Amino acid sequence: MKFEWFVASRYLLSRRKQSFISIISVISILGVGLGVAIVIIVIAVLDGVEHGLRDRFLANEAHVVLRLIDHSFFSGYQEKIDNISQVEGVVAASPVVYSQMGVFQLGQKSLTDAIYIKGIDLEQEDKVTGFSQYVSGSVEFQTSPLIEVAERREAETISGGIVLGYRLANQLGLSEGDVLRLVVKLEDNPMSVGSPTLFVDFANFVVIGVYESELAIYDSRIGYIDISTAQKLYENFGKVNVILVRLEDSEMAPALSPIIEEAAGFSEVIEIPMTTTWLETHSALFAALKMERIATIIIEALIILVAAFNIISTLIMTVMEKTRDIGTLRTIGASRGNIMRIFMLQGSVIGMIGTIAGSALGLYICWLLSTNIIRPSHWYVLLVCVILSICQIVITYRNIDIVGMTRSIFVLIGSIILILSANILVIASLLMFRDSVDLLVSFADRLLSSVANVLPFVLPFWLLTILTVVISIVSLSLFIFWIFMMIRSWFKLSAKWKIAFFSSWMIAIVFGLFCLVEPISLLELGFSEIYQMNQLPIKVNWYFVCLINLFSFEICWLATIYPAWQASKLKPIEALQYE
Repeated sequence: MKFEWFVASRYLLSRRKQSFISIISVISILGVGLGVAIVIIVIAVLDGVEHGLRDRFLANEAHVVLRLIDHSFFSGYQEKIDNISQVEGVVAASPVVYSQMGVFQLGQKSLTDAIYIKGIDLEQEDKVTGFSQYVSGSVEFQTSPLIEVAERREAETISGGIVLGYRLANQLGLSEGDVLRLVVKLEDNPMSVGSPTLFVDFANFVVIGVYESELAIYDSRIGYIDISTAQKLYENFGKVNVILVRLEDSEMAPALSPIIEEAAGFSEVIEIPMTTTWLETHSALFAALKMERIATIIIEALIILVAAFNIISTLIMTVMEKTRDIGTLRTIGASRGNIMRIFMLQGSVIGMIGTIAGSALGLYICWLLSTNIIRPSHWYVLLVCVILSICQIVITYRNIDIVGMTRSIFVLIGSIILILSANILVIASLLMFRDSVDLLVSFADRLLSSVANVLPFVLPFWLLTILTVVISIVSLSLFIFWIFMMIRSWFKLSAKWKIAFFSSWMIAIVFGLFCLVEPISLLELGFSEIYQMNQLPIKVNWYFVCLINLFSFEICWLATIYPAWQASKLKPIEALQYE
């Protein structure tokens, strides 16, 4: 195997006239690596969304909801809760008065909005949904000092305190201490003569806290009041219309639902109970996420498959380029198996490097997307790239003769220390003059923003469009020219300088990703109500990471079989007859 590995490594690192093969090998590695990285990132996002929604749903709502089939009120709820609590697998249960009320704000002549009101027993509710831990402010619905202050200020009767979802509070423009007027009754006035009029009954509540669970379904629709106040408003003293139940294992909700209905002890003739589990409530959402994950995995697998075709093309070109070498090897005694293993090793190395690099890149980006820390400005990335580019070009085209004269190990160590020291000095200089650099960066940002805001009012649309197209073309051309110069200068460097600059560019790429990749705010993008969370969650599935690595390497290995087989079929006389 040492013989096959030696020849394969020489083909993989082709030089001089065959440097084009090396470029194709690098492109193949990049293709496999990007494919693996994309798969890991996308699946981590999908798993993060699913687990994020699942955890938030289970933390903020009951596992089983018990009510009557006609949604009416029922009495004796505390006895029913005690019976339900005796069921094996039930952690706790809490009574709830759940209904909808209209919002009538001061200064308005009509209903502003309609919101859901949830009357809760705080002590029992905390055992089921953990209500208090999501509240910023007070949860003293009857004894909050804000109630007395509001009564003196408004000179009106206050029914109690209310905790609003933070999105709902923002929509209504309310904060702690403000008064919210709710429409309790809206019916025909029997005392009216002539045209019918409506009889409206109001109840005033003081906002004593804000509820934030990061679930738009709760934060934008529901207000929470004391259960006794809710019973009084609906004139159903000692009655509720919902019982919430929390289980030890949320997955047991479908199995325990019939047992909970039976344990509640409703009258079979008058009161017909009905249970709804959290799985039934959100079944459509989780089914859609599951289907989306399956479709994504198939698409991403095709991406890796396409990247594997680069390996096939690379090996075919290598076989065509090395026809003479293959004939020579066969002439000196190499078997068909030796030739086949040489090219299979070459393709396998490409696949392995690409897979490992892609996994590292994907996991690093996942970490960046889930890390909430302050990032440096993107201008630092440009500065580091400019410094490295200048260093590489200067060393390539000015001092290439000096590098070629030194062929000892000390030059290798010295070059690495030199480049790393330059990076350390640049970072130290940035830290030393951080205030000045930050001021310059902030000035550049303000200047570009000011120019961007002023140009549409100064230049006509057609001229602005032409300038945009021209600048875009020039920028793209400069970027392509920069890549070309970096590649050209790279192949002119000695092996020692290549190692030094390779390590420096890897550090620059890691630093650049750290500056540019940030957690994605769904709230700023306007998707928070769709995905029920403020930030895009990331959850790495390590089992899937291992699986995708094995799958990728297997595809890359299979891609080497046909070109290697074709190379092994070459006969020595046919390979050398035109040489």
